[in-house]
Amino acid sequence: MEERYEIRGKIGQGGLGAVYRGYDTRMNREIAIKRISMAEDDPALLEESTRQLIKEAGALASLQHPHIVTVYDVGADEDGPYVVMELISGKTLDELIERAPLTWSDFREMALQTEEALIAAQELHLIHSDIKPSNLMLTWLPSGKFQIKIVDFGLATLTHAQSKEDLQEIEAVFGSIFFMAPEQFERVPIDARVDMYAMGCVYYQALTGIYPFQGETGNEVMESHLLHRVIPIQEVRADIPLWACDWIMWHINRQAVDRPESAREALQVFLQNDKNPKPAMSLGKPAPAQPLGPRPRLVSPNGQLVVAQPLAQAARTITAPQPLLPPEGSKPSIYTAPIEIPETLPTGPVLANPPPPRHYSAPSATKPSSGLKIAIVAAACLVIGVAGFALRQRVKATEGARHYQQMLAAAGTIGTREISMTGAEFERFLDAVATADSDEKRETIFKALYLANADDGTDFDAKVTEFATKGTQMLPEVRAALIRNVLSKRASPKMVPALTEFARTTNDVRSAVAAIEAMHTTAGDSQFEPFLSVMQFHPNADLRKAAEDSAAAILKRSSNRSAFMKNLATALGSAKDPKIRESLLHLQTAAGG
Repeated sequence: MEERYEIRGKIGQGGLGAVYRGYDTRMNREIAIKRISMAEDDPALLEESTRQLIKEAGALASLQHPHIVTVYDVGADEDGPYVVMELISGKTLDELIERAPLTWSDFREMALQTEEALIAAQELHLIHSDIKPSNLMLTWLPSGKFQIKIVDFGLATLTHAQSKEDLQEIEAVFGSIFFMAPEQFERVPIDARVDMYAMGCVYYQALTGIYPFQGETGNEVMESHLLHRVIPIQEVRADIPLWACDWIMWHINRQAVDRPESAREALQVFLQNDKNPKPAMSLGKPAPAQPLGPRPRLVSPNGQLVVAQPLAQAARTITAPQPLLPPEGSKPSIYTAPIEIPETLPTGPVLANPPPPRHYSAPSATKPSSGLKIAIVAAACLVIGVAGFALRQRVKATEGARHYQQMLAAAGTIGTREISMTGAEFERFLDAVATADSDEKRETIFKALYLANADDGTDFDAKVTEFATKGTQMLPEVRAALIRNVLSKRASPKMVPALTEFARTTNDVRSAVAAIEAMHTTAGDSQFEPFLSVMQFHPNADLRKAAEDSAAAILKRSSNRSAFMKNLATALGSAKDPKIRESLLHLQTAAGG
């Protein structure tokens, strides 16, 4: 594992491997490190599986979504493959619904967030294949609103090592069989509809506290899935819109063709039905017999409607639903806290020592003079003008904020190659770098700055370089990340002089390393001597290594190599420190000397 990652303790063990709390020393942030278990006995096959895992898991890093845990890095060492990802502090859904099923309002929010996450994944043709409550993490925002993040996206598919013996256990190593689609037991090719099925099973349990497909053994659970033995949710849980019950059962149809084709289709149907202000509600018991109307296509393999076997009475007794509340010690949620309305509303500030009341004489009945009329009209015009100006400024600010959010969304969209903006809009993104409240949001801002193209002639390269090298309201790790994620990607030769001066004079070694690395492809002959000087005299090994790599790149591009090689030989002859000599020798070798 790279030296930049420190393991600081084990978080837990799961079907895919062990999870550790870690720290990224380069980015100064806490991370989660998952060691992936590979079930291959053949060393050659294991090596190929590891290579494929690294390749595909690397692609998962492009999946950045507020409801999917972000993958930062992937690699392999002597202990096997590992994935570095966002560290989430919260609770899993199974921990929360063990206490009580969700209320309708909490479930509605959960459904919206999870379907949004599935839409993002399906746009990239990614399948989770191991969706279950323990893979849904809930955190709470400062406002008290919960946020769901799906973890381990795609990793179960990449390991794809279920054996028949695995599937005969109640908790299968590579996915709980209580949430697996029938086609996963049949060992046939799968698609995104296995995730729709699994999410439907999660929805069912979240509202009832029980599994939709039950059994005392692994074989019994598989049989329940394959024979589609499930009680419609409206007969288990009361006070849920009937359309939502049908919507959930639509997800868990036996045949994939009868489920939602995609999360986009499922969410569209949900939002359309959610507009009904007075929907019919479930009763929590079988409805009276009535002619069959339009219902979800709940069919068995032979095309006949399935009559579910009733569950035991004890299994159908569920705990009263409870709202999801922020952790103890947090401020009350503004979404669930009661609103207290005072009996009388204050009309202005209350003064401790109010002045004595003034006495006014009755106004005279005489008509106002023409001068007074003119003054009144002028004052009215002034008020109207000021109000109009304020309104225009407010509209302009609102439009600016809306356009900023649109550009931010474009930056977070896969495939965006360019974002046109004005100089003022570019400066707004620069200001947002220091105030972003999460690494994920800051990375999206970096991407917007990297893709920015001026439509008013502003020199964005000069602006971002000045901001990165002279701005004071930034943490060192943020400055280094800005240089790496924006300046190095914009790769403008115009940035080189300022970056060279910054790297030479700053006390922030981390940012100096980033600055020299950012010049790797753009530095010219005039930067060779400064880089050589850093290699000779700077005490920091990371900075010397960055200077060595960039100096080697200059030598390979330069037509003045002979003069530089002489300077290098002189530096090598005077070097006393073994590590500095070793670095200079590396440079000489890289240059063919």
